[in-house]
Amino acid sequence: MADEILGHKLEEWMPQEPNQGPPLPEFLNIYWPWYKPEIPGAVFRVSDLAISPGEVNPGQPVTISCLVTNRGSLAGDYTVKMGGDFVAQQTVSLAPGESKTVSFEVTPAVAKTYQVSVDGLYGSFVATTVPVADIRVENLVVSPAEVNVGEPVTISVTATNYGTAAGTKTITCTVT
Repeated sequence: MADEILGHKLEEWMPQEPNQGPPLPEFLNIYWPWYKPEIPGAVFRVSDLAISPGEVNPGQPVTISCLVTNRGSLAGDYTVKMGGDFVAQQTVSLAPGESKTVSFEVTPAVAKTYQVSVDGLYGSFVATTVPVADIRVENLVVSPAEVNVGEPVTISVTATNYGTAAGTKTITCTVT
């Protein structure tokens, strides 16, 4: 019989209806190949906290950024909240499946270790009176902007040290 496996009915092998997926916790995101659940509404995830640079002199800016993704099935707005030694918030609008980087710029006033939190993600940076390098990569230029496969492309940036000490920085270019 088509609905029997080893003498047992298919329903006895499966603790749930086939369209409900396997009996695993939803947070594992494991489902039967023929079933993918729709996430209702706008559902947001905040990840990839980045703090750059990690060491500065007081008065030098620090960028704190994270990635916000809408994993839901509807567009929506989400307010990213930064806490710790600095408090700020930004609202981002995202379509279903869209991701955007949200950045905050802060400037420490005194030498100490600063703690930051962004929607449950935690990190820190140090403001020190010891001279530090603050090398920033700016002015990305890709020329020409559109090419065919096999044609040469020139990619250039400007690296400037805004810090108070000499230093080095590795610049990586990834082309996809």
